[in-house]
Amino acid sequence: MKKTLSIISIILFGVVLRYFYLNNPANNNTPFAICMTKRIANIDCPGCGGQRAFHQLLHGNFIEAGQLNIFIYFFAPLLTYIFFSFALKPFNVNFPDIDITSKGLLIILVLFVVFTLFRNTHIWS
Repeated sequence: MKKTLSIISIILFGVVLRYFYLNNPANNNTPFAICMTKRIANIDCPGCGGQRAFHQLLHGNFIEAGQLNIFIYFFAPLLTYIFFSFALKPFNVNFPDIDITSKGLLIILVLFVVFTLFRNTHIWS
C-alpha cells in the first residue's frame, strides 16, 4: 500500500511540474495562488514571485528566476529533496537526513526579513 501511495505521489509530482512548465503564473487566466500579503498590505512577502520564479526555472531562465525570487535557488532543491526522501522510503531508498540547527533556522529567518525589507524599497525595482 505504501509503495502504491509513493508511486501515486511521484506521478502527481510530475503532473504538477508539467502544469507549472506549461502554464505561466504571470498570466491572469491561470488558477495559481495569490499572495494575501500582497493583496491586503500591498507589500511583497519572502515568497512573492516564487511561483513565477519556479516557472522560469523550469524553462532554464535562471537569471529571471532569481530576479523574481532569489530563494527559488534554495527552496526548489530543498523541497524536491524532502519530497523524494519521503516518496522513495517504501522502496528502501534512504537519503541522508538534513540537520539544521537552531542557529541555521535563525539565519534563514533573518535572511527572510532582510530580503522582505530590501525588496519593498525603491532599490529593488
